[in-house]
Amino acid sequence: MKDLSSRPLHSFGVLQCYATLLVRPQSFIPAWRYIYTAATKFFLFQFLRKFRIIRTKIVHVDHELDDCIPFKPELLDIYLDFINFWLRPISMMQQKFGVRKGTEIANKFLFYITRTYSEAYNLYKKCMTTTNQPKTDCTGLKIMRIMDPHYLCVPSLHIAVVTLTISFYRQLFDQDLFSENEKKRWMQEIETHGIEIADSVLYLKQHSVNCIPAALYMMSRITPELVSPAEAVQFLDKLLQRELTIDAETHKKIIEHIQFIYERFLLEGTTEDDWRTPILRWLESYEPYQTN
Repeated sequence: MKDLSSRPLHSFGVLQCYATLLVRPQSFIPAWRYIYTAATKFFLFQFLRKFRIIRTKIVHVDHELDDCIPFKPELLDIYLDFINFWLRPISMMQQKFGVRKGTEIANKFLFYITRTYSEAYNLYKKCMTTTNQPKTDCTGLKIMRIMDPHYLCVPSLHIAVVTLTISFYRQLFDQDLFSENEKKRWMQEIETHGIEIADSVLYLKQHSVNCIPAALYMMSRITPELVSPAEAVQFLDKLLQRELTIDAETHKKIIEHIQFIYERFLLEGTTEDDWRTPILRWLESYEPYQTN
């Protein structure tokens, strides 16, 4: 077992992950199950709706607070780093523990992320959601919008997976597998970059503030052993502070709104066996904010 505390997470390349996870017998099924789930229950599902092969209802979930968040296309690279964000720690584990041991731990994460996509799909197939997106001259953003029809906003999978990754590694680093320097360096990197990605979904207008609480609530219900309400609130408190483009009073209103909806879902969900029920009930009655 190597001490890699001198290396930042971004120094671990992800090509090794693709070269090992997709072909090794111990990870072949978990890795391809995730790819199949993401391809069919996220991408293909949206295009089936776009071309009207299916007719699932689409609800706009815009909120007036969205207008308080500036549009920042220059954050596209951060948004698109979403996959590498959770692959780099797997690459780190493969180099620290060896490919076999590192992959065994990676399989646990692959189980959770596949479940996250599947559970989100169980809500999406009942009701799709979208938001208004501003026009842009950014070529990369235009291409991304072609690849993503933008019908699966609630819950936000970006927020769900970022939260999952932070919580998963926080628990993993509590084990006596890492040095104190490794824990401190890598956990700080994961949290910081995770918040940057979470912020980018709002600055790029990929999601409304209303998409955030649904994602946190979903993770609190489907992975309570990882994402507790206290951890969700801690995550919320760090949102939208990096760019310093929102004044303190507005920032407070945004966070309080997200926390209010999150706690509403939690409270209503205590009497429901199906975690989706509070969100679907909210979507049924929600009147979206209309931009001028």
